Amino acid sequence: MVAVLGVVLGWVPSAAAAKAPARGPRVIIDSDFSRWWDDASVMGIANVLQERGKLRLVGVMSDVPNTMAVAAIDAIDTAYRAGRTPVGAVAGSAADTFAHGYTDELVRRLPHSINDSTGAPSAVSLYRRLLARQPDHSVTIVSIGGYTNLAGLLASKRGNGSPLSGRALITKKVKRLVQMDGLFPGGLSIPTTNQKIDPAATAAVVEGWPTPIAGVDGFGGISTKVGGSLCTTAPAANPMRIVYEFLFHCGPPGDGNWDAPTLLYAVGGVQGIFSELGQGGAAVINAGGGLSWQSSSSRPDDMYVHVVDQAALNQRIDELLPER
Repeated sequence: MVAVLGVVLGWVPSAAAAKAPARGPRVIIDSDFSRWWDDASVMGIANVLQERGKLRLVGVMSDVPNTMAVAAIDAIDTAYRAGRTPVGAVAGSAADTFAHGYTDELVRRLPHSINDSTGAPSAVSLYRRLLARQPDHSVTIVSIGGYTNLAGLLASKRGNGSPLSGRALITKKVKRLVQMDGLFPGGLSIPTTNQKIDPAATAAVVEGWPTPIAGVDGFGGISTKVGGSLCTTAPAANPMRIVYEFLFHCGPPGDGNWDAPTLLYAVGGVQGIFSELGQGGAAVINAGGGLSWQSSSSRPDDMYVHVVDQAALNQRIDELLPER
């Protein structure tokens, strides 16, 4: 039925790609999907990579109180023939206090089966159920927004599919957390966007997460200006084009892209584009509430990630954004 709807809308992913066997790293995406281009681009790229057999999208979590965010995520997944991908809503979504941005446009223009946050499970309960079903040490969490869901998972009690506490469940099932945050090694003395969403949750995760953390920091996103050809290379009903048109009116990219590099690093297979630095250190909350890199820590496997080949990164993202 989705394929038929896609034809009616004038766009459908390639059948060959959709038949690729499920393989690659198991990924859960946690996003402040609502306003920013890079969050939307991650949803499209993740689905394309899944179609190509490069990752397994275990689930997607909204971490901002926008009642329509889960519906818009579901609309993108449905457009890529992945409408059964589990989607979770952050606690307190009913407050609807976060700007909707492009979410309503996606819901208006694309088929979806989740109508709003009342039709989606809570992110923490969904995290627990999904993680409980995965092989041990197999899941990469790609966090490209606030820390609310991660802190909630960390503090969660037994139940929802697992007899383990949140910390024990993370330790058993999660391979690593790949987080878009920080400007390392120097850091900033004030909180940045992702930290501001929920400062208490930020501190809980930065100070207490039990698996290795890779911070894909903010330097790379500044020059990751991508998607400029979508209005000429992608059909009008392509979800990435819909968002790009909404935000930039088919002009040049109006913002950098921090989240797509984070996903591509987490998934791998992009040799020579990233460097891995800071091993033996860890991110810490500094006196101003921002993140700094502490060069000596008890976390031997943490690191921060820089882009070292910007041209190759941009080319890779621009190749993935329109369905080919």
